[in-house]
Amino acid sequence: MFGERSGALGPTHKVDEMHILIPDNLDKAGLTLLSKAEGVTVQAAAKMSRDEVLAAIPNADALIIRSATKVDRAMMQAAPKLKLVGRAGVGVDNVDLVAATDLGVVVMNAPDGNTVATAELALGLMLALARHIPAADSSMKAGQWERKAYMGIELRGKTLGLIGFGRVGRAVAKRAAAFEMSIVAYDPFIPAEMAANMGVKL
Repeated sequence: MFGERSGALGPTHKVDEMHILIPDNLDKAGLTLLSKAEGVTVQAAAKMSRDEVLAAIPNADALIIRSATKVDRAMMQAAPKLKLVGRAGVGVDNVDLVAATDLGVVVMNAPDGNTVATAELALGLMLALARHIPAADSSMKAGQWERKAYMGIELRGKTLGLIGFGRVGRAVAKRAAAFEMSIVAYDPFIPAEMAANMGVKL
């Protein structure tokens, strides 16, 4: 189902077993999910060096990485069974996509993996600035009580401008709307109707 690449099976592999190599740190929930899958063996050493990855990858049918491992042409060529590189995150800039295409290796990522976390952080930073939380915290730790100096402002009624209205932009807009903010966005690739349905003006 993954393509035509094939190679010799490692000594610990059954014919119908898929071997997944995970050289970077992966959340325990993900490892648990994979370990429960039938017909799958998982090698997850975390923080493997390049030499360690190159030594282990000839047996790998699939490789799951984060940002630490750089998957270049030489690494993929050392893996005759490799059918899939999965990036547990958004970007795939650490994978040689041209080489993957040439070698018939599918590259996947998890574009929604950090959407909510990023949107919540954006709102958290907005609140911190609007309410002068960093300065007030510093003042308090210095033994001062300058309550009137750090009154701040409300987000309600303010206009939020978003540059880009993709997954993260829409998630931020959804949360900002709960704060009763007016939202405008710029994105030449998003239909005005989509934005309007969320109460956002492009």
